[in-house]
Amino acid sequence: MATDVWGPLRRRVAVFTVVFGPLMAAFVITRGSTVVGVGVGVPLVAAGGFAVGALVAGAGSRAVERAWISIGLVGLAIVVAVVAAAFGW
Repeated sequence: MATDVWGPLRRRVAVFTVVFGPLMAAFVITRGSTVVGVGVGVPLVAAGGFAVGALVAGAGSRAVERAWISIGLVGLAIVVAVVAAAFGW
């Protein structure tokens, strides 16, 4: 029987994303331009939703998929924020 070594870390990241994803999105949407608000805010809110789904799903394979989607969306939001800052949007 294989043990899930990444499970506790994945749950911590999911809880962090649930709490701070929508808060960061609200800050970016209200303070940034339209491009930054949509490009960063929407993936952060979606990441929060997928993180909730990962926590609710428990330890099944769907939880792992939702957690990785959530982490990927946070990464996408970070990349969009860096690109927007580089181009001065």
